[in-house]
Amino acid sequence: MRTLLTGLREWQWLGPFLARLAVGLLFFLSGRGKLFIPDRREQMRETLVAAGIPFASINAVLTSAVEFVFGLLLILGLLTPLACIMLGCVMIVAIATFAIKNIKAPPLLRWLSEFLYLPEVLYLVILFWLFVSGPGWFSVDRLLFSE
Repeated sequence: MRTLLTGLREWQWLGPFLARLAVGLLFFLSGRGKLFIPDRREQMRETLVAAGIPFASINAVLTSAVEFVFGLLLILGLLTPLACIMLGCVMIVAIATFAIKNIKAPPLLRWLSEFLYLPEVLYLVILFWLFVSGPGWFSVDRLLFSE
């Protein structure tokens, strides 16, 4: 068991890398679709209107651009803390304006269970982890900013 545990330390870089890659790709591809495919952009605008977000057309493009640009930065591990903050803000707004309103469970534990089941919450937790722990060994940030 000790050999297994000490051997795993050599692979620690893989956790942040896979998290950055998966979440970054999710945002990058989502933002790309909303920016460059008119039907997806319109769907995003309608979602923002339904959520009561002002200036829905402008905010649809702005939010999509944030997802696209900062998703790419997260994939690369470049300016990771800033990418986590920007994408985290998108997730907080999505949770507060849309996702949380769809939870219909009255008892506290059931409500909490459904809240934690939201994918936006998981993305937010991963972004927070990357923010506080850093992008990991396999990142542009490490190349540029390591001592």
